[in-house]
Amino acid sequence: MARDNPGRLRLLRERVRDDEAIEEMNEAAFGPDRTHKTVYRLREDVKPIKELCFVAIDQKGRMVASIRNWPILINERWPAILLGPLAISPELRGLGYGKALMTTALAALSPQAPLPQVMIGDAEYYGRFWGFSNAHTQEWTLPGPFERHRLLVRCDNPEVLPRRGVLGPWPG
Repeated sequence: MARDNPGRLRLLRERVRDDEAIEEMNEAAFGPDRTHKTVYRLREDVKPIKELCFVAIDQKGRMVASIRNWPILINERWPAILLGPLAISPELRGLGYGKALMTTALAALSPQAPLPQVMIGDAEYYGRFWGFSNAHTQEWTLPGPFERHRLLVRCDNPEVLPRRGVLGPWPG
């Protein structure tokens, strides 16, 4: 695959055999201490939503990027989706692989039940492409420390979002 041509990727739903490669990619992208971040408390002992987890495969059959999405609860009762992590092989960052995976994952959401999508990320980047914003999360909390300006949400009707919110894991 030409480095400047992400269009040659195959985007597939995550397969069972991808799990180890995804963990290795996440470690390379976010470091070995990534599991100590607060956002991981929302993922502990919870399975990702398999219909919303995708991998990018290059023309040599190598997985070069992945995205996972997880069920969470807002205020212990309202379901939402936690996007991420989005990981790209370090040598391929900036070539459009992340954008392709984000677009694919968001397009896979059910239009009949459009749950809010929450993530920790750069508001300028994720807002520009997909409408994520921190405007409705200023009084939301997580089960540990986090950078408030990076807590983002995307929702078809933001007026339904609670003003105060506590994000917690999906009951396992």
